[in-house]
This record gives sequence, C-alpha cells and structure tokens, in this order.
Amino acid sequence: MNYELNDDQAGILAGLDQLLAAHAGGPSGEPENFFYGAALDTALAESGFLDIARIDGFGPLDAALVVERLARLPQVVEAAASALIAPLLPLEPGERPLALVSGDATRPARFLPVARHLLVLRQNDALLVSMEGTSIEPVESLMAYPYGRLDSLNGLSAQTLANAVDIRRRWRIALAAEAAGCMAAALDTVIEHVRTRQAFGRPLGAFQAIQHRLAMAAETAESAKWLAFRAAWSDGEADAAIAAGFVQERIARFTYDLHQFSGAMGLTLEFPLHLWTYRLRALAGELGGASMQARAAAQAVWGVA
Repeated sequence: MNYELNDDQAGILAGLDQLLAAHAGGPSGEPENFFYGAALDTALAESGFLDIARIDGFGPLDAALVVERLARLPQVVEAAASALIAPLLPLEPGERPLALVSGDATRPARFLPVARHLLVLRQNDALLVSMEGTSIEPVESLMAYPYGRLDSLNGLSAQTLANAVDIRRRWRIALAAEAAGCMAAALDTVIEHVRTRQAFGRPLGAFQAIQHRLAMAAETAESAKWLAFRAAWSDGEADAAIAAGFVQERIARFTYDLHQFSGAMGLTLEFPLHLWTYRLRALAGELGGASMQARAAAQAVWGVA
C-alpha cells in the first residue's frame, strides 16, 4: 500500500510541523533515559491535533498520521492513546493524557505519572479510572517513557466500559503507528552515523554487509508505517492485529542491528538512538506481544486462532 496525502492530510501535517518547529530539540544538560516534552504536550492539547479523529470528515487514519510524526521526535509525549483510543471513551476533547494498562491495574503503565485517566483493558470489558487526587508511584525504567504504578483501585472513581473489542483494536493501531515513527527516527539517526563515522579509511556505510542489513531495517520501517496506516484506514480487526504483530515481531532484530552499527557509543545516553529504540522495546511487549497479535489476526481472518 502506498498513497499520496490528500489536501486535508497534507495541511494537517504542515500545521503540525509548524507547531513542532517551535518546540524543536531534545534533552539539555545531563543525558537522561528519556525527555518528556511537557511544553509540547500543552501545545498539542491546545492546538487540537490530538482530537483530529473526532472531527467530521476525519478519522483514525488522520490521527495515525499525527501519531507517527510525533513518535519521530526525541522528546516523548502521550499522543497515540489520546488520538486513537480516547475518541472511543466517554471523555471530552482535551481530557488527557491517557495511560493504558492491560489486565492488572497495578502493573506499571506508560505515562501514568502525567495522566488524567487510566484505561484498564480487561478480557471482556475495560475500566476508565480518574487519576484526580491520586498518588502515583513513579517507576524507574530504561524504556524511555515515564512509568508509574497504582497501589490499588480502592477509593478511585472508575467507570466500566463494554467496548473492549474496539478499544483493543485501536490500541493495536496506536501501537503500530507509534512504533513506525520510532523506527523511522532511529533509522535516520543511524544512517547519519554510518555516513560520517569511518573505519579503515572508509565511511561505515560503504561496507556491503552494513548496507545489506540497513536495507533490511529500512524495509522493516517502511512496512511498519504502511501497515499501520492501512490498519488506521480500514479500522479493521485483521489489519490492526497484522500491523501490531508485524512491528512487534521485528523490533528485536531492528534494534539489535541499529545499536550494533552504532558501536559502543550506541549504548551510551549521549548518543540519542536509545530515545527511540528503548521505546520500541517497551512497545514490543504490549497487549501480549507479537504472538498474541498473530492469534488475533488468525481469529479475525479465519475464525480460528
């Protein structure tokens, strides 16, 4: 699948790029595992880009375009859940950030320290939990996201939702779009590195073995992007499971190769590669990982998992 953006989609991304230009840059000072873009998060909430799927004439594909573009940034913001899952929930536009957790509500969740709501996806339903006045225990992690954990749901305001199937499908689309953006940015970072870093008097990128594996990484990144966009366009069970499963299955090899091409510096916080690859490793395990997405795809296509 390949396509050209229509005028509305091109306008959305052009406007988003203008906003991002005012919030360019990443961490300053001492290197960190991640950099949460609080100012950018506020600007996105005020601009309405994360509510694009709620607007007549737009939908999940337009939201996925925004999510993929934001995932390329060195700073991290909660965009995927707000843009693609929140429209399915009884939330007003702008009631975000939204944190997600599957199964046990006390498991560490991405973005929980900054979230206004926590969505707990269970087998047959979901809980939408208000974080107002709640104390969140921060969780230290290498995974390039702010993580937090609840002790329990006791005393919290929670609403039971029956549309778990729709939420799970959109979570897969959100995961695929965010991972595709992370892959694109990580690959760009390493390509620039192998163009300028030399070994034996030649740029690293001149060696055929590296070229072959970079071509494989590029194929993975492009495939992940178009599968995510197709899933967002169709908003279908099979496409969503295939897109999420593909990217989760490829993450381990993709990140291994890119870090190997970066040498020892690729394992340091000074080199920015980890800002995307560590996010990818976190995404690899969500919703049960690639094997669960494969089962879901088989169920959607053949009726048998």
